Amino acid sequence: MLFRANIPAPQFPFKIGYDDSIMLLGSCFSDNIGSYFERHRFNVCSNPFGVLFNPISIDHSLRLLMDPSTFDKDRYFYHTRDSWVSFAHHGRFSRENFEVFEQNIDEQLQKASRFLQHTDYLFVTFGTAFCYKFIPRDLIVSNCHKIPNYKFDRIRLDVKKIVSQWNATLQMLKDLRPEMKIIFTVSPVRHAGDGMHENTLSKSILLLAVDKLVDNESTFYFPSYEFLIDDLRDYRFYARDLSHPNELAIDYLEEKVSESFFTMETMDKVRAIRQENRFLNHQRLRKE
Repeated sequence: MLFRANIPAPQFPFKIGYDDSIMLLGSCFSDNIGSYFERHRFNVCSNPFGVLFNPISIDHSLRLLMDPSTFDKDRYFYHTRDSWVSFAHHGRFSRENFEVFEQNIDEQLQKASRFLQHTDYLFVTFGTAFCYKFIPRDLIVSNCHKIPNYKFDRIRLDVKKIVSQWNATLQMLKDLRPEMKIIFTVSPVRHAGDGMHENTLSKSILLLAVDKLVDNESTFYFPSYEFLIDDLRDYRFYARDLSHPNELAIDYLEEKVSESFFTMETMDKVRAIRQENRFLNHQRLRKE
């Protein structure tokens, strides 16, 4: 008797190993899986702009990484009541001191741009089709930074807009690094603040857009959304906010990533490093 879908891990015409460079951009799935790669000592660059949610902001970040000289500080930097913020970055980049703020963003941008030049696998996670335009600068922002909402227009992107912009960016990536493989995912995290019906519409738009971007030659789809929504499909796999996956669900997604993308040799090394990490953590706790 079956009690869940038990979706098998998809297989791809490539495998990721320890000699490869991996970059992740986008919503929380990128942070979670990026952390998994980092803990197991892969060569990885995870969310160099911080968590990004909508496809246009993720697209802008990629274009900035391909050509950092196009980063217009006058357009992106903004001083709130108590700190400097960047409309291209997550709030973790905000600082009270402008020099520290500017230097940190410059360093991270240059470092991530260099990393992109030799990236073998790029994971892109779309979180929501809703985005916010900062009215005074006519700019779609990555984060509103708690600036009063009357300064923003809320927009729901459509499939055509996402696909058109991303097709151009994918061509730029192919010109930059023809052998790069891009793996799209859609975040299973509910954006409950948009409303449940609106969240469903938003995820549908993202799934349809990704379907048009995937060619299964250089661009692929990993079903993180389906693993949580259709396979686990139970609130015991969610955090207390009932929107984010909990630790058990994240472990399950990490397992599916390893089954999809790793050779047996890579999985053996991952297990060995996991065991070593446990030993080191145990030693650290004993000293404390």
